[in-house]
Order: sequence, then structure tokens, then C-alpha cells
Amino acid sequence: MSPNADGAPRVRLARITDLSALVEISRRAQRALHEGSGEMRSLGLPLGPAALSLYQLFRMPLSLIRSSDSIWIHQRGAFADGLARVERDDRGDWTIVELDAVDDAARARLLARVAREAGRHGVVRLHVACAEDAATLTLLGSAGFQPYARETLFLLKGGSLSTATPASAARAVLRPAQPSDALRIAQLMSATTPPAVSRMELIDAREWDRAAAGTWALRASITPLLRLAEQSTFVLDGAAGEIDAWVHLGVARERGEEHPHALRISLLPGIDAAPLIQAGLAEIGDRAARVGTAENGVLAVVRSYESGLGTALTSQGFTPIGDLRLAVRDARARVTAPGMLPAIG
Repeated sequence: MSPNADGAPRVRLARITDLSALVEISRRAQRALHEGSGEMRSLGLPLGPAALSLYQLFRMPLSLIRSSDSIWIHQRGAFADGLARVERDDRGDWTIVELDAVDDAARARLLARVAREAGRHGVVRLHVACAEDAATLTLLGSAGFQPYARETLFLLKGGSLSTATPASAARAVLRPAQPSDALRIAQLMSATTPPAVSRMELIDAREWDRAAAGTWALRASITPLLRLAEQSTFVLDGAAGEIDAWVHLGVARERGEEHPHALRISLLPGIDAAPLIQAGLAEIGDRAARVGTAENGVLAVVRSYESGLGTALTSQGFTPIGDLRLAVRDARARVTAPGMLPAIG
């Protein structure tokens, strides 16, 4: 598996015969991340549950690997020393969920190939999330990615849901969202999201309709990595028919800490987050108990402009496990004019 300096580097689409090489690359990247060895370079996502990596995905039944995943492999001669994995969402955007290689030169080639393929397929936007790592951010910037938001990932360890507020008490705080809430959820997010971030994310009416139905939540580093059995949305009613908070939750379909549930909360300034967190955990616990995943952990995401939410999560037993950056690249074809034209006549 060591890179061959005599072999010409190239990037190609992965084949089923590359399975063992892909497993080894991903395993080495995860190990290097946890040990800080620098043996492999990755996006540095601080996801404690190792099952969210490619290495663990291939240990699952093949039916759990979604057909929307595309994987490219980097080779030097006959030796594979890097991979890029892309998830395609319902909107048609691509998200790079894994970018592992022995050095940044290999990662740059993988990025260039993914960007070229995105443009060739008419993909409008190419997303990625990474740790606050200067080398990775520089690499992404050179490939045309623009960082636009910071977020912190919080983890509630497995076994904590049993101590949450009873589900009956939770339902007294929140109510299930309805299709008619779509516009009000959009208004809530417009009031709490910086305009610069809104312009980068380009959320349209279809997403808000899906948000009210519980099948969509704001983009996060963990969004394309989770494998959830069900998702739901709840809201906190405010004065004059407005919505003061929006709670999105997801319940994992597999048992074990390597398959976390998800909790996402958006709220207006001045709203106490603690009852919302307790209500969300209670609802997750109630639903998880029915599918046998009540002992799983819970992941929550807080963006830098969501003031006070991180403190509230910490007070409820969550632990911050890493700071991340979200970046996006417009992968549409660009038409550029030359700076100078030859004189004629």
C-alpha cells in the first residue's frame, strides 16, 4: 500500500475489485486522524462513531451503501494511495464526504477530478465540510471552494436517552410541524441566518416544504453521513402566529454508538433552548425505543451564529467534539473571455 514514486499518478473511478484497497485507505486515514500521526491526510471530520467512515460502510450489507455514492481512487503505478467519495442528494448537488490520501498532491488531483466530473454532469453546487485545518482550507480554496459557515459538532454519548424528559411532557412543549408551517419556518430561518450564508445555501420553496414534512434539515457536516430510519420536525409556536423554534430530529436505524441519532434546533434569540433540547431527546428516546436503538448516541450541530445553543447543549450532557467549516463550489461551466485579442486589419 505504500506509494510508488516511479509510477505516474492518476485518478479513476473505483471498481468493485478495489474494495480491499479502499478499505485499507479509509482505515489508515481514520487511524491517522485519531492518533494525529500525519500518515494520511483527510477532511478531519471529528466523527467519533467510526461507522460513518467508508471503512465501516463496506463492513455493512451492500444494500446499505446507497447507489448515489461515487468513489474515485488515486493511484501511483499499481499502488492505490487515496480516495474521494461523493454523495449525491435529491436536489442534484454533490457532497464530498471523504477525501483521504497520503499527501496533499494526491488530494488535489482527486479534488480536480471530482470538480471536473461535477461540471460534466451539470451539477450546480459541490459541497464539502472539513476541520479547521489550514492546509485543507488552502487546498479547497485552490480548487474554487468558498468557506461560508463554521459549526461545532456535539455528541451525547449512548445510554443517556433513558434519563431524558418523558415523551408526554415533551409533546406539551412542541407540536408536530404541518405543511402550512413551511413559510413560517422559512421566515424563522431568514431572521436567524446571516444574509451571506443564505445567499450561499440557496434554499428554495421545495426545501421549506420538505422541512415542514420532516424530510429535510439545514446542511451540516454530518448530513450525508447519517443513516436514519425516520425523521420528524416539531415547532414551538410564538406570538401572532409566528414560530419561535424549529426542531428536526432523526432516529438511527442500526444499533450501537457507531450509528448516532441526530438533533438540530433553530430558534429565535431570547428563546430558552433547554426545554427544546429535553423535548427533542425525549422524542428521540421514545421513537428509538420502538426500533431498539435507545442506547445509541445523539449528534447535534451548532453554527457559530447560533448564540447560546452550544452552552445549552453542554448543560444537557452533550460534549463538543470538533469545529468544522462548510464550503461550497459552483461547479457550473464558466465562460471566460481572453484578456487581450489580436488586432485585425
